[in-house]
Amino acid sequence: MSDRLAIAVVVVPACVGSCRPVMMETRRMAGVSDCEWRIALLTVALSMPAVIQASTGITRNNRDSGIVSDSITSASVLRRPVMFGVLQVLVLFVGLVAVRETGLLQPLEIRAYDLFMGLSVDEVAAEPRIALINITESDIQQLGQWPLSDESLVRLLTALQAHQPAVIGVDIYRDLPVPPGSAELDTLLSQNTNVIVVEKTGAGEARGVSPPAVLAGSAQVGFSDLLVDPDGVVRRGLLFLDDGVDVFYSLSLRLALYYLQSHGVYPQPGEPEPSHLRLGEVTLRPFEGNDGGYVDADAAGYQFLMDYRDAARPFDTYTLGELLAGKISPGSLAGRVVIVGVAAESVKDDFLMPLAGTLTDAPGVPGSRIHAHATGQLLRAALDGDRPIGVPNDMQEYIWILAWTAAGMVMVLLFRAVHVLIPVGMLGMALLLLFSYLAYAAGLWLPLVPSAAGAVASAVLMTAYLTSHENARRRQVMELFSRQVSGDVARQIWAQRDHFMKGGRVAPREVVCTVLASDLENFTPVSERLGPAQLMDWLNRYMDTMAGLVLQHGGIVDDYYGDAIMADFGVPLERSSEAEYDQDARNAVDCALAMREAIARLNERNAEEHLPSVHMRVGIATGEMVVGFLGTSQRMKYTTIGDTVNTAARLETYGKELPPMDAGEGACRILVAESTARRLGVEYRTGHVGTLQLKGKRQAVDVYKVLAKEV
Repeated sequence: MSDRLAIAVVVVPACVGSCRPVMMETRRMAGVSDCEWRIALLTVALSMPAVIQASTGITRNNRDSGIVSDSITSASVLRRPVMFGVLQVLVLFVGLVAVRETGLLQPLEIRAYDLFMGLSVDEVAAEPRIALINITESDIQQLGQWPLSDESLVRLLTALQAHQPAVIGVDIYRDLPVPPGSAELDTLLSQNTNVIVVEKTGAGEARGVSPPAVLAGSAQVGFSDLLVDPDGVVRRGLLFLDDGVDVFYSLSLRLALYYLQSHGVYPQPGEPEPSHLRLGEVTLRPFEGNDGGYVDADAAGYQFLMDYRDAARPFDTYTLGELLAGKISPGSLAGRVVIVGVAAESVKDDFLMPLAGTLTDAPGVPGSRIHAHATGQLLRAALDGDRPIGVPNDMQEYIWILAWTAAGMVMVLLFRAVHVLIPVGMLGMALLLLFSYLAYAAGLWLPLVPSAAGAVASAVLMTAYLTSHENARRRQVMELFSRQVSGDVARQIWAQRDHFMKGGRVAPREVVCTVLASDLENFTPVSERLGPAQLMDWLNRYMDTMAGLVLQHGGIVDDYYGDAIMADFGVPLERSSEAEYDQDARNAVDCALAMREAIARLNERNAEEHLPSVHMRVGIATGEMVVGFLGTSQRMKYTTIGDTVNTAARLETYGKELPPMDAGEGACRILVAESTARRLGVEYRTGHVGTLQLKGKRQAVDVYKVLAKEV
């Protein structure tokens, strides 16, 4: 079995999207048994989640490169959610079709068919051309025997003929005589051609039940065999059966054909397929094993889907006792199809209708009623043009399933917010249910269950992918910026990502920003005094303190180089007003003043540990610049570039040329450009240093010294 199973697993994905005949032919050529085929289909279906999962791995190669990537490990083309969605839809579609071909969805699809049938039964009244005569438990007790004697059957048929019915169907086996009255029964049957008696065909080794010998081989015989689905429900009717030699007619077809003769309606070749049966203007296409929700159903003979549209009201029904007692009013049965059957507890002849849960019916109904519904459907088709339920072809079914599977994906892409997605999803399911029901009401059985499963699964997987994709992007953004900004700012960056991200990369932007440049004074002599490890500890203590102050004051650490720190205030969050620019400048100066205080505390600690004191210079400038990621694809950093950055750096180095720091400056000299000084409030105490020609700049810059901030 294993070799053929391997073949099946290989050929299933290739042909599952094709029509079923191609699949069956491929299966036949591969020599795969029914069991092996179903296992192969199930294997394909179960592998689909693994394929999707393997396709959702988001690469992390660019974490440090400033690129928020959504590339998929399984294929470089899947760099967008839409591309993943297309793959997901195709994979889900193949999986759904594979699962459907195993028959696992058949019970659900059949149940959906029953639901629509139950919703449609009120569209028409009961078939007026048919009446039932039931032999009840009371009738059997009254007659004192079962089966009915031939004499009792003669009385029944004679009384019926007095009401002048068009045709009588006798759903009682009479393969053997039940005297007395056998000769009289044979005479009655041979003289009344409008009486149809049932037989039962044999299936396999099972023996059938012959008709009365006097009617053998005549048109007055119809088989009573009913097609029962695995759940015990009769949903299909039979017209013909054959054993390779003889063709047998069903009771319902015999009754319908006899009745239709008086209306000038005769069986005709079907249109457009002449081998099909046509009654009136309606061609009855034979049921095939995979029609609708069925999978490999027994399609022997000439079958049709029953619709039970005339089940809203019971047929006119009378008992044998009422018939023999003359209690049936004259004309009640004239010109009608009358079916005689058994409805007694002691003689079980009950079958389940698909409407048992939707009507006030008993769970089971007599077989004669099933025959009545089948006969009524044939009469409605021939005389009223009422077409039986049709089914789309395989390709149309696949397109329908694929369309709804894709709809689930598109819905998630359009409505990503959960509070919107849930009601939209519910509306989508309601629309699918409505479309499927309207199609059924119009005579077309569409695949509801696989379509709904595809839409839901596609929406769930797409939501999971987008969530994973979004979390990965968020994680990368947080990791990119959390080293330079506080956690709160990093979260704000993510919330405003659409404002400054483009194509997964932080796009360069022109901004108004305040830059703070700081450096230690006389660092070279200090490095000569301390050993490498001691120097690193001493410097890290300083850096940790200063970088922490930058974050506390809303800035980001742009860069460390040696003992110098570059910090930016006003990025990466977007600023748009002068008030925000002013606040950034004040934050930078407040940070510098806090650094001055921190330096004093560090120096006290250094003195206690016999370490060198720290003195630093700070330059601050405000203006336009470009912010973005700079570097190679292997390593990039978020930084600012522009003349303002150079000005801040030159202000810091210019501090070397000024006189030694006075008591007001402490161990930190703060120089700011006029572009920053004019944005400070009156609470900041500054001193004008002068209009200076900074190194590398053509234009002189007004420079101020920040002394303190009045509280």
